[in-house]
Amino acid sequence: MADVTVWGTVLSAPARATAETCKVIVPLTAASPAELAGLAVQAAEAADLLEVRLDALKTLTPRTAAEALATVRKAAPKRAILATVRTAREGGPADLTPEEYAALLEGLCEEAPGGFDLLDVEFSVGDALRGSLLGAAHQAGAAVVFSCHDFEKTPVTGAMTDLLVSMADAGTDVAKLAVMPRDRADAARLLQATAQAAARRPETPLITMAMGAMGAVTRLCGGAFGVCASFGAVGGAASAPGQPDARELRAAMEAVGKAME
Repeated sequence: MADVTVWGTVLSAPARATAETCKVIVPLTAASPAELAGLAVQAAEAADLLEVRLDALKTLTPRTAAEALATVRKAAPKRAILATVRTAREGGPADLTPEEYAALLEGLCEEAPGGFDLLDVEFSVGDALRGSLLGAAHQAGAAVVFSCHDFEKTPVTGAMTDLLVSMADAGTDVAKLAVMPRDRADAARLLQATAQAAARRPETPLITMAMGAMGAVTRLCGGAFGVCASFGAVGGAASAPGQPDARELRAAMEAVGKAME
């Protein structure tokens, strides 16, 4: 099974993932490197990985993104870093075309090899650009998280399963899917799709979640269905609806893991 090890942190493939081994990712969102450094120090104790939301920077170029990541690495030297630019297509603030998005991330890979451990690549960018970004990230020494976010709905179960499998088959190191539930049944279907994808592609670590209050439970128990990591906030600074406090998240995941022993 292809576990992914980044900066000493193991993201487990589904066959090994449990609620107790599920890692905590804390997002950092700030307009400047100095602000990011302060957030990194605050979040480091609660996190296994830090997600740097580069799309929040006041000025976003490959150079400023690289500087921001270097600042976070210095502030929290023992934590793995996930570099993310979330575009408007996927619910973020970065108003970039697919070509502009790819050029930015490729430039970051050239500017900061070794400066981050994982790179978020939006699956919707398309086959050609996706393949180029996968190669650029690996060349820079980073693993890749292919991601997809649906802030409007929860697709049918089979479509979610197939999407995660498609990400795995496209060569990603980690596959991520976030959806918006309209009821509790939607949240349950997301967990079902996760378990199905884990069974079909047991070698690919998965990160899935249903957003908002209705889907919050999926963040707590996803490890039981094959999820390798979940997002939690520090200081109330959530980057998506439904993110729990990171410390409470870890405690809940550990409790679920012990109950399943």
